Amino acid sequence: MISCPHFPRCGGCSTLTTPYREQLNAKHALLRELFHPFTDTVPPVIGSPQSEYYRHKVQLPFGTAGRGSSMKPTVGCYSTDSHHVVDQHACRIQDRDLSTIAWTLRDWAVKTGLPVYNERTGNGFLRHVVLRKGAGTGEVLIGLVTSGGRIEGSRSVARLLLSMLGKKRLNDSTVVGIVQNVNTRRTNVVLGNEEYLWWGRPYLKELMGEWKYKIGISTFFQVNPFQTPNLYNEVLRYIEPGSRVIDCFCGVGSIALWISRKAAQVKGIEENPESIRAARTAAKLNGAENVQFITGDAEAQLCRTVREGYSCVVVDPPRKGLTEGSLAAINDSGINRVVYVSCNPQTLRRDVEQLQSASFYLRSVQGVDMFPHTVHIEAVALLDRQ
Repeated sequence: MISCPHFPRCGGCSTLTTPYREQLNAKHALLRELFHPFTDTVPPVIGSPQSEYYRHKVQLPFGTAGRGSSMKPTVGCYSTDSHHVVDQHACRIQDRDLSTIAWTLRDWAVKTGLPVYNERTGNGFLRHVVLRKGAGTGEVLIGLVTSGGRIEGSRSVARLLLSMLGKKRLNDSTVVGIVQNVNTRRTNVVLGNEEYLWWGRPYLKELMGEWKYKIGISTFFQVNPFQTPNLYNEVLRYIEPGSRVIDCFCGVGSIALWISRKAAQVKGIEENPESIRAARTAAKLNGAENVQFITGDAEAQLCRTVREGYSCVVVDPPRKGLTEGSLAAINDSGINRVVYVSCNPQTLRRDVEQLQSASFYLRSVQGVDMFPHTVHIEAVALLDRQ
């Protein structure tokens, strides 16, 4: 049985003490219950090749413990159903080196004297730690989300952090950059729009399969690199050779590139300009000449693009799912196949109903466990036009 001194108070994982096979069975049962009215094809969930220490993105808030002169910074997940930070000293789902770096940042905050942000008053400076690691390269990018702009002496505090990390034993990681992200809003949204480079470079290099990427702090990339190829291969097997495909919510182009060897043409749509820049860079790095990326609102761009003679659309929306306008655009188009990647089975079911009410039918739903020891489940649904 897996144990953690912070479980169950920490909100980072909720099923840690449940045997992994039971977790997969429970997620499979959920998908079968949700989609039984539409299809009998709901195979067993694909388990993660690595169920511990799999997270290669760590996003943790700063907090405080104690009062007055004894007050010290803390770093960790919020406790369940609250914004109290559980000061983290162990974690069974984060990459080990990223955990070591996160805890070093807590000690670094003490030495620098930089004040921790207070959600209630809006005072303070240090808000979140955001760490990313390239599983294929070992490169690590350190992000510090702050409530104010670039501080004087940022190079000095960066050198202090590097000196402290130099005394730690990192297994297979190399820090390549330290980035400050500025978020001055009173919001639960973690990242802001302004960034400053304190040291190194503002991106890490990643290698997944045969594909190379450059990933920044604010660009989306799957957090479980051990399972991501399985997820993308599920999408790939539904792409017909020589087809023209739209990849909506394409992020840094990871799915678009993955399927480009099979498709004749892929057009990626994404509203985040930083992600589109990263996607275009990845296409050049990998010589993918049949892939194009456009920036813009997903619904508006999808409404235009579906009229351009594409036969298949891959969608990977946020948890809220597709908009009514996006669903209508697909239903009214010449699209014959929808490959729907979802991180929220409830909104996936809602959108499947909308598509089936027009002229699509659900052929299958495949669960892919991207998040072991949590209740979350990724799914790939295949819908064809009748």
